[in-house]
Amino acid sequence: MTLLFLFVFGSACATGNNCGAKQKVAVIFNRDDPMVAFAVGDIKRALLRAACSVDGTGADLQIVFEIRRTGIGAQGFRIRKEGNNVIRVVGGDSCGAMYGGLELAEMVALGGGLEAVQEKARKPYMFRRGLKFNIPFDARAPSYDDTGTAAQKNIPVMWDFSFWEGFLDTMARNRYNVLTLWTKHPYPGLVKLEKYPGIGYDDVCVLKETIDTKTNLHFDDLDIYDPENFKVVKKISLNEKITFWNRVFDRAEARGIEIYIFHWNIYTFGAKGKHGINDRPDNEKTIEYMRYCIGEFLRTYPQVDGIGVTAGEHVDRQRVKNVGGIEQWLWRTYGQGVMDVKRANPEREIRFIFRQHQANLGKIVDAFKDFDGPFNTGHKYARARLYSTTTSPYLDIEYREDLQRHKVPCWLNLRNDDLFVFRWADADYVREFLQNVPRDLMRFEAGFYMGPDGFVWGREFISKDPDLSGELEVNKNWYRFMLWGRLAYDLTLTRDYFEKRLKQRFSEVDAAFLYDTWAAASQIVPQVNHFFFRVNDFQFSPEGCIYNQGFLPVDQSFQHPPLRGSGILSVQEYASSVVKEQAFDGITPMEVSEDLDKLAEKALNGVKTLRKNSDTNKELAATLMDIESMAYLGRYYADKIRGAADLAVFRADPVRKDHQEHAVRHLVNAVKEWQAYARVATSQYRPQLFSRTHYMDWRKLLGEVKKEVETVRTSMSSNEKR
Repeated sequence: MTLLFLFVFGSACATGNNCGAKQKVAVIFNRDDPMVAFAVGDIKRALLRAACSVDGTGADLQIVFEIRRTGIGAQGFRIRKEGNNVIRVVGGDSCGAMYGGLELAEMVALGGGLEAVQEKARKPYMFRRGLKFNIPFDARAPSYDDTGTAAQKNIPVMWDFSFWEGFLDTMARNRYNVLTLWTKHPYPGLVKLEKYPGIGYDDVCVLKETIDTKTNLHFDDLDIYDPENFKVVKKISLNEKITFWNRVFDRAEARGIEIYIFHWNIYTFGAKGKHGINDRPDNEKTIEYMRYCIGEFLRTYPQVDGIGVTAGEHVDRQRVKNVGGIEQWLWRTYGQGVMDVKRANPEREIRFIFRQHQANLGKIVDAFKDFDGPFNTGHKYARARLYSTTTSPYLDIEYREDLQRHKVPCWLNLRNDDLFVFRWADADYVREFLQNVPRDLMRFEAGFYMGPDGFVWGREFISKDPDLSGELEVNKNWYRFMLWGRLAYDLTLTRDYFEKRLKQRFSEVDAAFLYDTWAAASQIVPQVNHFFFRVNDFQFSPEGCIYNQGFLPVDQSFQHPPLRGSGILSVQEYASSVVKEQAFDGITPMEVSEDLDKLAEKALNGVKTLRKNSDTNKELAATLMDIESMAYLGRYYADKIRGAADLAVFRADPVRKDHQEHAVRHLVNAVKEWQAYARVATSQYRPQLFSRTHYMDWRKLLGEVKKEVETVRTSMSSNEKR
């Protein structure tokens, strides 16, 4: 064991706690273990921030790291105090020791010194905690839908190693241990495909043509070898690309993070039209080529831990029957590609995740019966609405019976296509959500991967403040990412812990008051999703009241019922009860609106108080503007829901003119709330195009909000004439 001795002389800490007068501390660990070394770096910085100095003489206290592979378990740790002279961090493996060290560093940082260190033992609540990252490698190797501003802006970012350093380090500190990279077919730009000469390309490119709402997300007609379609943003050879991604994946491995590559099917970017290859599933040359790509990729990048597949939205369903169905096609391509690597290296463990989406679990299990290795499936647990309900019913309705029958461990795809712009923070929501996930169906092997399809978590690109523009999304949204990762590892974390984190970040304000204010604003989008529930991403973006055709006016907003099992009455059900003069059998739209207004009022009052101390902290000021924006958005939806409810009553019984007047008045008020919303949001953000829906441009959308009032007035007049 190579030992590192870090000597610290204590002095009075800035927080008022004492590090120990002239106390000398040595940290003893295996310096060849990169995970533990990473945690030791945080311990050192925490001690320095506590106003301690570093020297190289003898030690009075030792912090000792130890790996004990029996008793504690993988990813588990124990922090133990042995008298006054030793703090021992014991990990069940290197990852557990790293988590223990990071925990110790936090204790010192949040408590102001070594006196804050407490004995603690933990093991993971959920064994695998991941992020879903739709990765735009290149305009010639897109993810599922790169027709949004975030994807296009972040193509060069994916080739910036400093981005991955910050991203992966933040993942580890937040206790995420899985990164899933979602793509269509990147292999000609990432792997040497020597069996297929002429397939492969250097450099990193973006599209020359500006994307818009008419851009085809599949890019079916795009010739990736035609230079007229692209411009180079980074000169880099294929060999250099391979070196780059090996370096990124090494970094992930050194932070205890598993790498999985997920695919949609069938795409053959860079190979289509060459060597007889096309997108037809019954083409044997395509099957052979895809199998070869997977094998070469896994050989090129030995750090990769798993392959994920989606049956796909890009498959000829008639032709795939010629090879026994999509499940058999995926076995012959991706499955056999993994098996080729396993045969050459039997010791290597490669996990396979076959998503339930557009496939049949019985057929999946049959197709992959000879797969050698961990085999899992996955379910879109809350559909596209992570921020809707903490008790999603869809897995129980759609998949539980199959999972219990076939006993395949199931991952939860936690799809957030709700919040792309504003900072969100509600610890109670996250805790309740994680308490309710079906861990029994994961079988202590699978986990979750959380992320969007309509956005890329790369660098921030819409902030108008030059000091905030370009920061990592995981840093801008530090609190949200921290909540999901930390609670998924340790569900016992209390409000007190999160208040300390807020105080550490924003020392100028009352942390408890900020906690409550931010949580109130963060409850607005879930409440809206309860009422405007849409299962798919393209159907609704709450931040803009938009879908893939643009703004969602009243009539289209209420075509779908509220969230199943929410107990909320649709506007039609509400109107029926009003007209029939019956008691309401559920939560009325008016009650939902009242709740939204209360949340908004609490958030706005909180912002007013907190702003008194936010002048010198730009991040705090931006956070408060996000809270204020969400509050006005909640007030807009409250008035829109009231207007829709009264409109539904009037349409059900045109004699009720008072409801006609109320509907118009509510929608006029909604215009005022959107004006306030647009004023705050545009003061700090630029417009953008969302991949799955439409333009997020508050000023332009204001015109649609105003138009909605006139449309409703006209329709009411027409109704009266009839």
